[in-house]
Amino acid sequence: MKRKLLYLLITLFALNTDAQVISMIGSTSPSGSWSVDTNLTTTDNITYIKNNVVLTTATDPATTGLKFRQDGQWTTNWGNSNFPSGTAVLNGANIMTIAGIYDVTFNRINGTYTFIPVIVFPSIGIWGPAVDSQNGYAGPDVDMITTDGITYTLSGFYFSSGNAYFRQDDNGSLVWGSTSFPSGTAVSSGPSLFIPGNEWFVTFNRLTGEYSFTYPSVGILGTALSGFTATDNDLNTTDGYNYNILGLTLLDGEVKFRKDNLWTTNWGSLGFPLGTGTQNGQNIPVTAGTYNISFEITSGNYDFSNTLTNTEEAISNLIIYPNPTNTNWTISNSTDIYSVQIFDVNGKELQVFEPNTSEFILSSTSLSNGIYFIKVKSGLDFTVQKIIKN
Repeated sequence: MKRKLLYLLITLFALNTDAQVISMIGSTSPSGSWSVDTNLTTTDNITYIKNNVVLTTATDPATTGLKFRQDGQWTTNWGNSNFPSGTAVLNGANIMTIAGIYDVTFNRINGTYTFIPVIVFPSIGIWGPAVDSQNGYAGPDVDMITTDGITYTLSGFYFSSGNAYFRQDDNGSLVWGSTSFPSGTAVSSGPSLFIPGNEWFVTFNRLTGEYSFTYPSVGILGTALSGFTATDNDLNTTDGYNYNILGLTLLDGEVKFRKDNLWTTNWGSLGFPLGTGTQNGQNIPVTAGTYNISFEITSGNYDFSNTLTNTEEAISNLIIYPNPTNTNWTISNSTDIYSVQIFDVNGKELQVFEPNTSEFILSSTSLSNGIYFIKVKSGLDFTVQKIIKN
């Protein structure tokens, strides 16, 4: 019996001494440094915790935020831009924290993490069929976020067409409603709000009841403007999918697109002046100039058109068909087409043609299946169009 007990104690001691050390590190971590770790504690070498952690707000995904790492070494580190919870991956993006005091948990095996605010404000959620089309009012809220307990926001949620209430603390007797959309003042125990199906950026004031549903904002920022910590230059939209900004002057530098002024959803790529931005992609390298910029939120496709090369209106009579195709595209215009340039999604020029005719057959035989862009010039006019090979 004594031998068994001694063996058990030796085994437990060995397991304890072999436990990995997990820490937080970064500019927004408690140390405020990328060179000083803040260790978490564990009882099972799987789940690590630290309570009452003071964090600051991350602003630039390239230089700010925090990560988890093992044994004080960068050899094994985890990250993911999502906050306050997510699943970190090896060598992932910096976690874009928001200032506050949190209880932190991290699972070393599956990478899941949570930052739970210690100062608990009343929770505000949106509740009803517009949030859960299957369960309706029997389903859960989609929770909004707040930093002051007064103004609450919701970003990146797709609503079904249906009715809903604002609700506090998951309590069915603490609801606000209104018949006005997309903005208005909700009243306590008022009528349910009808929300058309779409992705909306939602704001709600818990004290006044004022609310608004707007299309997600898409902004552009970076060193080609006033820096990655500056205010976004917001693009315009009429449908929540296609965004543009006209006559924006850029310096030599880099930029990114991001949604709702948050680093949680951002797009980048090495393609310029055309490309397809990917989530947490690389910064877009920009050449100085004044540009008309377009961005498509579902695909990430973007286009920087230099205004100095576009002194007239874009081509309005151009027709491209069939599109998509698996053979050829026919490009037809009311006047002669001077040139056709083909670019891949990273903005690399692949082919150039000078048909000098009003109708041109563009073969797809040399192209792999996928998305491409063509720049068509006619006189002083030009336009950029997306083409697809199946």
